[in-house]
Amino acid sequence: MTSETSRPIDAELLRELLDYDPLTGVFRWKARPSGPTQWNNRWAGKEAGTIDNVHGYVLVSLFNKTYRANRLAWLHVHGCWPTGVVDHINGVRTENRIDNLRDVSKVVNGQNQRKATKKNRSTGLLGATFDKRKKKFRADITVKGKCKHLGYFTKAEDAHQAYLAAKRACHEGCSI
Repeated sequence: MTSETSRPIDAELLRELLDYDPLTGVFRWKARPSGPTQWNNRWAGKEAGTIDNVHGYVLVSLFNKTYRANRLAWLHVHGCWPTGVVDHINGVRTENRIDNLRDVSKVVNGQNQRKATKKNRSTGLLGATFDKRKKKFRADITVKGKCKHLGYFTKAEDAHQAYLAAKRACHEGCSI
C-alpha cells in the first residue's frame, strides 16, 4: 500500500486537502484528521498559495510539488486535469474564479494576449510598433503562423485599434 504522500494529486485528494470557492477563486486549507499524514491544523481555514514573482500565477505546494492554482481549480471543479492550457479569460493570472478559466490549446491561449510584447513595447500598445524608416506606426497580426500587415498609421492608437479589430476577427481565443 502506498502512502498518501506518494499518491499523485487527483480530484479526490485535492478536495480532502483544500476547499475551493468558485466565486472568488480562492483555495483554503482544510483541517486534517490525525494519523500518519496529519496536517498541522493551525493552517486550517487559511488561504493557500503564494504569488509567483516571476510569472504572476498563484502557486500551491502539495506534498513537495508546486501546482498553479488555475490548474488545481480546474481539477477541483471538473474532477480531471485539463487537457490543454488553463487560460485566464480576463488576462489576470491571479484571478482563479472558475468562470474566468477555460481549458484551451497553447495557440488559443497565446491569442488571448493583452500586453505589448518586447517587439511593440516602444508604444506600450498591443499590436502597434513604430517604423523608423517610414516614421509611422505599423500594425501587424499573426494568424496561423503567418504575419499579416494591417497598415501604417500616423497615431499609435490607430495602429492599436486596427490590430484589436483584426484580433477580434481572426483569433478565436481573443476575449478583448
